Amino acid sequence: MQIDATFRSIARLTKKWPGRAVGPHGVARYLNSGGTLPPILWFFNAEQEPVNFHAALNPEQQFVALRSLNLIMKPSLERDEVGAKMAGHLADALTGMLPRDIALVGGNCQGAPYAICLAQRLMDLGHDIKSVAAIDTIPDRAITVPALLNFGVEAPERNPFMQDQYVTQKRVENLFPAYEQASLPCGHGQYFRAENLPYLIANIENFIGTRIRAEEHL
Repeated sequence: MQIDATFRSIARLTKKWPGRAVGPHGVARYLNSGGTLPPILWFFNAEQEPVNFHAALNPEQQFVALRSLNLIMKPSLERDEVGAKMAGHLADALTGMLPRDIALVGGNCQGAPYAICLAQRLMDLGHDIKSVAAIDTIPDRAITVPALLNFGVEAPERNPFMQDQYVTQKRVENLFPAYEQASLPCGHGQYFRAENLPYLIANIENFIGTRIRAEEHL
C-alpha cells in the first residue's frame, strides 16, 4: 500500500526528532503533551526545523511536529494526492490523543497544503480548529477557518500579494473566512533560524490570541 510505504519513508527521516513518537510508524512527534495551551500542529520540511521551533515555544504550548513529503517525492499531482491522503490518515490516528480545541494547524512552503487537509479532517472528526497558517505560499484549498499567511520580505517572488494584490486578495477571500498577511525578516527557507524564529512565533501567538479574544466576546 503506497500510503504505508510513504509513512515508512517519513519515519526514517523523523526518527531523530524530539518528543513522543505518535501516528503511523511513529512519523509524528508530540511534545509538551501535558501543557495547558491547546496544541499547534505543524508540517516541517527539514530535520532542524521542529527542533528549533519547539525550543522557541512557550513550555506550556502543546506541539505536534509533522513532516511534509520533501525529499520523498518530487513535486507532482501524484505527490499532492498522496499528501492529502497522508494528512487524512494522520488526523484519524491522532484524534484520540488530541484535545478537542486545537490552536493552529500550519506548515511552511510545501507542507502548508497538507496542513489544510489535516485541519479539515480533524474538524470532520469533531475538533475545533481555531486557525491555520502557512509560510511563503497560499494553500489552494478552502477551509472555514481564519488563516495566517506569513511571507519573507527578502523573497518577494514567493509572495503573490507582491505580484498582483487585487487578484490575490480576491483569491484568498474565497479560500478563508478571514486572513492576516504577516511578514518575516528573512528569505525563503530561513524562517526557523534562531534570529528569525522570534518573529514567526510572535506572528503565530498574536494571531492565536486574536482568535481567542474574538471568541470570548461572542
